[in-house]
Amino acid sequence: MATFFRKYSTPILFFLLVTLLILAWLFPSAGLILGIIFLLFSFFIASSAVLEKHREAYRQGKIRRSIFIRNVLLEGTGILLAMALAGLLGRYVAEVATRQIDSELTRVVAGIMVGLLVGMGVGTFARKTWGRFAKIEPM
Repeated sequence: MATFFRKYSTPILFFLLVTLLILAWLFPSAGLILGIIFLLFSFFIASSAVLEKHREAYRQGKIRRSIFIRNVLLEGTGILLAMALAGLLGRYVAEVATRQIDSELTRVVAGIMVGLLVGMGVGTFARKTWGRFAKIEPM
């Protein structure tokens, strides 16, 4: 199951995002709930990939149980913090960047692009920072 998500997580998340955007466009009152569903699904896929990575190292005897638990908790917390920071920072930067745009469609597209760039930057920063804490060290 984790191999399936790891292999197809990008297309699954992309089509889920497109579906949720269409549903949010059709039903604006449900936009917040649909956004939360998307974020929870993304967090589930990322957490399952992290769990599988460390579980395989634990099964091979490369790490002890305490290190396995520590690494999973640290990376899970890091993913959650990175998602929150990317969302907050992306929203703020997109708002500042699109403030002068008059066309609604252009504003939405520009906001999405700016938000994606900010999210990728936060993800890269989080990967480099949290990777130092959760290493697979030999026993």
